[in-house]
Amino acid sequence: MRFREFVDNPVKNKLVTVLRTLRGRSASKETPAELSWPAINKMIGNMAIDYETFKSLYDNDPELFKNLIHNFDSDGVKLEVPGVSSKQPASDKEDSQDKVDDIAKSNAEKNLD
Repeated sequence: MRFREFVDNPVKNKLVTVLRTLRGRSASKETPAELSWPAINKMIGNMAIDYETFKSLYDNDPELFKNLIHNFDSDGVKLEVPGVSSKQPASDKEDSQDKVDDIAKSNAEKNLD
């Protein structure tokens, strides 16, 4: 064994911590969790995780990710969330954005009067 094999990978550790936290939040809300690579990078401090990097981490330690990751591809990661069907669609982001737009529009109209 080489010395570097004994040293923890800080990127992997931070990534796993973030993914476990997000899985816990999703489980408490009973919603699936799908994350894009840019979103993951932002959450872990811009450490440049992409499909190839993640695949390498996953392939080197599949047991670590086994119960955490449902699927991953070039678009991002889908987490394995306990109590949530993997076939259940993620929450509709357009509805949330529409609500934010409506609130902003309403507040803008009030401020203009």
